[in-house]
Amino acid sequence: MAATTRRSTSSAPTTTITPPVGRLASWRLHVLLLICLTMVVVIAVRLVDLQVVRSYELASKARLEVETPTLLAPRRGQITDAKGIVLAMDVERQSLFAVPPQVPVERKAEIALLVAGATGVPAESILSALRSDRQWVRLVRWLEPEVAEQLAALDLPGLRLVYEPMRFYPQGMTAAYVVGAINLNGEGISGIEAFYDQVLRGSEGKIEGEFDPARNPIATSLSRTLPPQDGADLQLTIDPFIQQVAERELKQAIDEQNADGGSILVLDPRTGAILAMANWPFFDPNRWQDYPPEVYGRNPAIGTVYEPGSTFKMITASAALSSGAVTTTTTVDDPGWVVRYGNTLRNFDGAPHGALTLGGMLYYSSNVAALQFNELTGPEVFYRTLTRFGFGQPTGVDLAGEESGIVNFYGSPGYNPLTFLVNAYGQAISVTPLQLVQAAAAIANDGVMMQPYVVQRICRNGDCVQTTPRVAGTPIEPEVARAVREMLVDSANHYAPVIWGPRTGNWSDQWLVPGYRVAAKTGTASIPLSGGGYDPTYTIGSVLGIAPVDDPRFVVLVKIDRPKKDTLGVLTAIPVYYNVVDQLLRYIHLPPDRTLVSPGQP
Repeated sequence: MAATTRRSTSSAPTTTITPPVGRLASWRLHVLLLICLTMVVVIAVRLVDLQVVRSYELASKARLEVETPTLLAPRRGQITDAKGIVLAMDVERQSLFAVPPQVPVERKAEIALLVAGATGVPAESILSALRSDRQWVRLVRWLEPEVAEQLAALDLPGLRLVYEPMRFYPQGMTAAYVVGAINLNGEGISGIEAFYDQVLRGSEGKIEGEFDPARNPIATSLSRTLPPQDGADLQLTIDPFIQQVAERELKQAIDEQNADGGSILVLDPRTGAILAMANWPFFDPNRWQDYPPEVYGRNPAIGTVYEPGSTFKMITASAALSSGAVTTTTTVDDPGWVVRYGNTLRNFDGAPHGALTLGGMLYYSSNVAALQFNELTGPEVFYRTLTRFGFGQPTGVDLAGEESGIVNFYGSPGYNPLTFLVNAYGQAISVTPLQLVQAAAAIANDGVMMQPYVVQRICRNGDCVQTTPRVAGTPIEPEVARAVREMLVDSANHYAPVIWGPRTGNWSDQWLVPGYRVAAKTGTASIPLSGGGYDPTYTIGSVLGIAPVDDPRFVVLVKIDRPKKDTLGVLTAIPVYYNVVDQLLRYIHLPPDRTLVSPGQP
């Protein structure tokens, strides 16, 4: 049998080859490496910038987040009157602050409405503050105690009640123009508060250390407290009784005459101390925002000028006697009117008075005699005397907002011969009430003019500095001052019937203030109009005087603006002057001289 060859049907084993993994193209690898390198460089540069270049700046900012010092407000100094009654002081009131990051975003609108409802502050303002990026923001300042209690009971997140000093004026309107007021930033804006702002304010203290966002000290950190330096306390020269008398009499006259305004000043001629300074309209410094700026921001006694009218004739008489060309017996003729430089100049009533001495000029308040005495005096001596009396320049009183007055001195661009003549009776010249009182005080003080002042003592930490009265000048000689005072006694008694005529039936000269010799000069001042000329209807009525004449203790100015019933002002100002002076002399317990009483007077 033939052999059979058998072939295996199984195939030889096969090897499976795995496809190679895809390779990253070399250019892509280079890009990747470049990006990584760039990032490393950027990070390195940034690290160098943050940790080297700007390290101090950023560290400072970081410290400020936790180390910003908490400021401690000083107590503003007290202001008291001459008897120690407090006129201005700081009281603690709670203010509402917020820590905006701690106020939930979803509740900010609700919280703004709740705060607005309790405080009256617009909700939009509150919401804007709550949305700020600041860590600490004041929402409402100086809450009333009941409002603070209401907000505390609400326990609103992110809100804090913090005590802050608030200025308070316990006597309200009393002596408000002297004391002044401060604004919401704690800065004096008028009166003593403005003039002595830096002295009263003191300096802030602070707590240095680390604080959390709510401005609470971090217990584990070191802290340092620098206490605030409280402001100095000021005691004024204002006598509370005299100020009360001045304000009461002024208000009564304003009410009776429906006048536009007025002032009463009382000054001690021996020292220059201002004992009372009253102005109308009154204002309450606790609510100064309720008044226009021209009320709370300007003291009419020092910041408003006016033409003094016939009260200025006592200055004219002083200049005339100082010139040497006029004596107490020199006379001029008063026909009632004269013509000078094409202008007719007349007495207030046009009445003639014949031959008049300086005393007669003051007694009858003769304009025609006054201008003729000025002609005898001459412009050089007249204006030199005015300069010595301080007209045309501030008195330097320690109150904010004093004006200089307006005088067209001899040789100045505004001077002309007609102005010189009408200046003799107080026209075409402007003064402040205090300037006029200071000048009259020099006449009262035998020719020695004192610097007016209103702060008599400054105390800080128990150490007090007393104000020393300072001589401001000697405008006239003692014999001139005494002569003018004697003339003004007759002038005062000439107007006594305004007070005593209706009471006694005696309309002749008599003692104005029974039992005392007092001096007084009335004035009916014309009011210039902005367009030129003078107000044809209304005037300023005033009386300037000295009491008592033999030992002067007071210089008093009464000024009533635009009285509506008594358009000349004399019938208004004389009774006010009498009421003030009578009370002042009784107040100092000056015994009356019973020989100085006219028939029918008490």
